[in-house]
Amino acid sequence: MITHRFAGVAALSLALAVSACASGQQTEEPPHGYVAGAEELPEAQSAIAYAARDSRQLSLLDLATAQEKQVGLSVGAQQLTEDGRFVYVGDGDRTLEIVDAGVWTVDHADHVHYYRAPATALGTVTVDAPIVSVTGFEAHTTVGTADGRIRVLDRHRLAEGAVAELATIDSGSATALAVPYAGQLLVAVGDARDRPANRIVAMGADGRETGALRVPCAAPRGGVVLRGGAVIACEDSLIRVRHDRDALTATVLDSPAGPVAPGGFGFRPRSNEAAVADRGGIWSVNASKVTLRHLPAGGRELVAAASPADGDTVLALDAAGTLISYDLETGEPLAEALLRATTLTVDVNRAYLAAPQTRVIHEIDYRDGLRTARTLAASQQPDLAVEVGR
Repeated sequence: MITHRFAGVAALSLALAVSACASGQQTEEPPHGYVAGAEELPEAQSAIAYAARDSRQLSLLDLATAQEKQVGLSVGAQQLTEDGRFVYVGDGDRTLEIVDAGVWTVDHADHVHYYRAPATALGTVTVDAPIVSVTGFEAHTTVGTADGRIRVLDRHRLAEGAVAELATIDSGSATALAVPYAGQLLVAVGDARDRPANRIVAMGADGRETGALRVPCAAPRGGVVLRGGAVIACEDSLIRVRHDRDALTATVLDSPAGPVAPGGFGFRPRSNEAAVADRGGIWSVNASKVTLRHLPAGGRELVAAASPADGDTVLALDAAGTLISYDLETGEPLAEALLRATTLTVDVNRAYLAAPQTRVIHEIDYRDGLRTARTLAASQQPDLAVEVGR
């Protein structure tokens, strides 16, 4: 069941540049990159979206001004996921509330547009089983549930202020994962509902297999879209899928050491590198060079990792809240900062880490020995935090 709640904000939609003649006069074409109802700005309008666990309020901390806005929620927050613009607030069970953060970036590869508009809660999606995955990119957002089903939402309609479902996909497995990429969906499917998926196939938004891709993948557990293609983590490998000349191709990268970590990928926006970590170490992938490296954890209990995409280093956060910068070639620690943090995100200049105990967001210069550039006060305890607008 899908319910809608609007906050009186003007609907946002991508406007096509058109020209027409009326009364002998030609109308003026909107400028390139024009978005109705939004302001285009010269720099990324990044913000930290955060909430206290169980809170019915999402805070948006503007990283340029350090000012906050609040968006009321209809659910108590238990999980936050973002896709650059939309924040998906899970209640820990079967309801997902979608918030338009009002800041986003449009990547045209050779140039980028940055936008700002009012932030608003768009509505909720209620499903039949606990939510286990949410992924949004380009035209689609997918919501996977514990029964192996995947709801496909129209992400363009989200930009217009409406929550619209396109299809429900039955994965035929216990895995509910679909990564939107190149106008299609990379879906984990299998042959037994009580077992993990065993392959990745390409489907259209209607849930029908297109035949464009079919590749083995034991126990898929997450994915990310980078400049050089989509990357999907399997139990013992990573798969890089690339769209080139209207075709999808897959390259399998075997794990150098043990099962791949099941956590989420951390990556710098508009880059080719991403990383994921657990007690077994760090897996760092380059989608353009099609390479995979493994760095041992060295006895640390790592809970997150992210790539600054410099080709030389990778960042990781351990269970004690310490941020570590590692040499990507040798695996040796280069710098450490004890921040008591629980979340890690990176953008093109800084890393941001939320520290619930002290109610602050740490802004870290990862190019300068993990120097603390700013410490930003949070109006509520930042148990859950993501970065949007980047």
